[in-house]
This record gives sequence, C-alpha cells and structure tokens, in this order.
Amino acid sequence: MLCNSCLYRDERARAGSFLPALLSCALLLLPASLLPGVAHAESSRTLEDVEQQIHDTTARLKALSDEIASSKALKSELQKALEAAQSQVGEREERLQGLDKEIARFDDKLNSLNTMIGEAREGVQARQLQLSQALRNAQLIGQQTALKIVLQNDDPALADRLSIYTEHVLSAQNAAIREQVSVLNTISDAHANALKDRNWLNYIKKKASQQRENYASTATSKQTTLGEVEAGLDQKTRSVAQLKADQARLQGLMDELETLQSTQSGYFIDGKGKYPAPVAGELFARFGDIKSVGKLRWSGLFIKASQGKAVHAVADGEVIYSDFLQGFGMLVIIDHGDGYTSLYGGNRKVAATIGQWVESGATIATVGDSGGQNVSGVYFEIRHNAKAVNPEEWLSADFQVAISQ
Repeated sequence: MLCNSCLYRDERARAGSFLPALLSCALLLLPASLLPGVAHAESSRTLEDVEQQIHDTTARLKALSDEIASSKALKSELQKALEAAQSQVGEREERLQGLDKEIARFDDKLNSLNTMIGEAREGVQARQLQLSQALRNAQLIGQQTALKIVLQNDDPALADRLSIYTEHVLSAQNAAIREQVSVLNTISDAHANALKDRNWLNYIKKKASQQRENYASTATSKQTTLGEVEAGLDQKTRSVAQLKADQARLQGLMDELETLQSTQSGYFIDGKGKYPAPVAGELFARFGDIKSVGKLRWSGLFIKASQGKAVHAVADGEVIYSDFLQGFGMLVIIDHGDGYTSLYGGNRKVAATIGQWVESGATIATVGDSGGQNVSGVYFEIRHNAKAVNPEEWLSADFQVAISQ
C-alpha cells in the first residue's frame, strides 16, 4: 500500500505543473495586506475570506473615489484663488510701474523748478545790484547839481527835473525787483507743491509695494497648497489603480481557489500536529504577536538561530519559489498540495531550486538575517490557499523542546 506522500506525488505528476505555478502566482500577486506582518485569523472559509477582501477593496475604492472628487474640487478652487492672486500681483506691478513714471516726471519737474529758482534768485540779485548802483549814481548827481547851483548860479528848475528823473529810475528798479521776487515766490510755491506731490506718490508707491508683496505671498501659499493637493491627488489616483489591480487579482485568486477545491489529496492535512520545526533555535515571535513597530502582527513564527545553520523542509513538496523577496529576504516556498504551502524566510543562502521535489527534513537553505530582523533566524509560515494559519498547530507537540536545544 502506497503512503500518502507517494500518492500525493503521483497525483502531482498527473496534474503536471499547473498547481504549483498557480499557487505561486496566487501567493506573489496577493496585495500587501495579505503578506506577513498583518494579522489574519485562521479560518477554513477561504472563498468567503477572499470575497470579503474583494468587498473591502471595493469599499476602499469607493472611499478613494470620493476623496479624489473632493481633491479635484479643492484643486479647482485653489487654481481660481491662485489666478486671482497672480492677477492682483500683476495689477500692482502695473500700478507700481505707473507710479515710477509719475515720480520720475515729478523729479524732472522739480529739477526744472530748481533751475528756475536759481535763475530767479540770480535775477533778483542782479536787480538789487542795479538798484544799488542807481542809488549811488543818484546821490552823486544830486550832490553835483546842488554844488553847481551854488557855484554857477544855474537854474534851480534843472535840479528839480533831475531829482524827478532819478526818482522815476529808482521807482522802476524797485518795481522790477518786486516783480522778480514775485516770480521767485511763484516758482518756490510750485516747487513746494511738486515736492509735496512727489512725496505723496512715494507714499502710494510704498503702499502698493506692500500690497504686491502680500498678493505675491498669497499666490506662493496657494501655489504650495495646490502642489500638495496635486501630489495627493496623483497618489490617490495611483492607489485607485493599485486597488483595482488588487481587486482583479483577488477575483482571479478566488476563481482559482474554487477550481482547486475539487482536487484534494489530504496528504498535508493528515500530518497536522506532527511536523518538526524547520530549525532548532529560540522561539523569538509567535503567530499573532504584535510587532515592535506599529500595530502589525506576526503571521508566522520567527525562530532565532545561528548564522549558517541548516534550514529543513517540514514536509514533502515541490519548491515553487527560491529567491529574494522584499520583506522576506531570501525566501523558499514549498507547495504541499491541497492549497497548503510552507514559507521559510530570512535565509542567508537557498539550496533548493524552483521545480525541485524535496522530502521532509531535506536541507533547503541556511540561516541568515536577510529578512530585515536585528537577529539571525528563520521566519516560518504555513498558508492555506495563500492565507496564513498558526504554524504551531501543525508542528509536533515537542517542537519547542526541539528548537530550544
């Protein structure tokens, strides 16, 4: 009578490579939520669990779609606010340019008035000099006329006429000086008014500059927020695409599991509670324990062991994966049939190759620390239809004694 292992092996030969390839793809295509580090309660209702995963994924898709719609609305509002702020900045820029032109025009006007004031002051000084000279001349004429009248007995009427002429000359000079002073005062008033207007324009320019800076700061803030919203929107869009891909894979997995349910050999399940530990060492973490980081839980056992120690297959089966996998390090996966697989992660080297048939107890790898742990050891899982189950229920009762040796 053939043993269960031989019967299973014959059955696998008849089935060809379809089953291991299918299970390999199903395992590797699972979303991150089904990989080690997330707690999953043991259940025999595998199809119902996958259906629940599909339902959860659909709910997440709905929530993400709502978030994307909200983000798009916010993006539209931010774009309008940004355009308004940029428009205000542009308007202030134009205003400042206009004010600069006005201030330059007043500067030119002030320079011209300064020139006119200088010329007017020079004119006043010239008139004052002419008046002084006229006064001196008049005084000299007056003295000479009086002397001639006394010495030469000239007509006194001539002296009177000369005196009247002198008064007219002096009066004309005084009028010219007053007119020049009036012109000077007018120009000075115009200069004062232009200076006042120029200072007022500088004040307006200062306020416009402050407004421009405020609008520019608002525009920068809106631009930053818009960038954050767009980045979040891109991330959510990528998440939707990933969730849709996960949903499709889950649906494919459920279809495959439905097909596989009709091909049960019973080989692996017959050994439940009798399998040896994959390596002798110290039990570092149990199934369901909370990890040191976050609220994630262990989906298998971590057995602490020395580097280079041999890692053994717990049961007969076919190697369907033997390579590095992110989060697992150097990983070996063995297919035991009926949807059961055992995983051995964190190895230093792998000795088994894909497609190789291994017997229970065969060396498939050596202990390492490639799985990202701070200590060396083996991360060991048992999965049924790609769902992690508690390995301790499948190992022999004395496995803890064995690994402590």
